[in-house]
Amino acid sequence: MHLTLLIPELLWPEPADQAALDQLACPTLEKLLGRARFQRQPRQALETCLAGLLGTGPRSLAACRLAGESRDPGDSSWYCADPVHLQFHHERVILGNAELLALEAEEVEQLLVSLNRDFPDLGRFHAPHPQRWYLEAVPGLNLPPLPPPSAATGRQLGTLLPEAPDLARLLNELQMLLHTHPVNRAREASRRPLVNGLWLWGGTGQAATAPGPERVWGDEPLLQGLARSSARDARPRPPHAQAWLAASKAGGNPRELILLEQLLAPALVEDGDSWKAQVADLERHWIAPLAQALGRELSRLTLLSPTAYGLLQWELGAASRWQFWKSARPLATLARQLADSPP
Repeated sequence: MHLTLLIPELLWPEPADQAALDQLACPTLEKLLGRARFQRQPRQALETCLAGLLGTGPRSLAACRLAGESRDPGDSSWYCADPVHLQFHHERVILGNAELLALEAEEVEQLLVSLNRDFPDLGRFHAPHPQRWYLEAVPGLNLPPLPPPSAATGRQLGTLLPEAPDLARLLNELQMLLHTHPVNRAREASRRPLVNGLWLWGGTGQAATAPGPERVWGDEPLLQGLARSSARDARPRPPHAQAWLAASKAGGNPRELILLEQLLAPALVEDGDSWKAQVADLERHWIAPLAQALGRELSRLTLLSPTAYGLLQWELGAASRWQFWKSARPLATLARQLADSPP
């Protein structure tokens, strides 16, 4: 069996941050990285990487993610319209993460009522989840593509927008409505971050770039929706590697993929302590037991990681576990080496 572990942000994006990168508790992971065949590709967002592995079929990324929310997208045209917090930092506007907003259901409902009242020419807004909103677009609406959230969060707004005056005008109009909304006035009074923008992305599809896995495991709605759109077996993520190994013994597939996204959120909000703790958790619950299974239940193990340094891939075969002469590759050293040699 060939297993791919998709682990976004496996390397901390700040190579000089010793507090995050030094004394990491992941000896098995670093040993595997030293023995693996390494490949580096240009930078990709997690969402783009998933679409390349699984393909969107005739649907857009937004429609696939909506399907992963157990909602039928039907024949409508969809965009993801995720709420964001735009913040000023050193005279620049930075795109914040929707998770920081911690929106309550009543707040979401009030905001959607206003959006649907004031922007009927766009379509209708829906929010099956407080952090994941959608625009069911009117026929013919064609917005220029924006990068997905994992590639946009924490970056300067001006570097993310294409040369599209109509899109810039629309985003400004949405910001104006949200900025003066009673929900935001109440949030400002209680010193909570404002919902002062919508990020409209995912309106296009993508073909798979290579034969993908027959079965995928993960809780991310986009992963679930992509798998369903391509008629693949999609299951919730197991709690640890032993549970996955037990399930695969009972009826596994030649190629399987598990999405382990717990490093992504700490990296996006620059929480080095949480990222470091999650690396140790991955080592204990996934990497160490899978290293033991390599050459037994597993014939191949691929580690695939969208990072600030590019899309990084490590390939390990059954013989890799016996290559004792190859030195471990500490994550800190690897991050600094990659930072010094752009792809």
